[in-house]
Amino acid sequence: MTAEIHDIADHRPHLMVVASDGAHVIPRSLVQSVIDGKQPSSILTDPVVQRIIEEWLQKVSA
Repeated sequence: MTAEIHDIADHRPHLMVVASDGAHVIPRSLVQSVIDGKQPSSILTDPVVQRIIEEWLQKVSA
């Protein structure tokens, strides 16, 4: 398995998502572009999307 590793220092702020397949550091602007429909949600892996939804559900259910 190979993965691309990018220096995201220029892409702050960013989110850290601890998903079932490991920790991911994702620029907030990328997540916002998915929300806005500018990027397809498929740009995020299923485990990342699942974790984001899980955390969101915990927030709105509290």
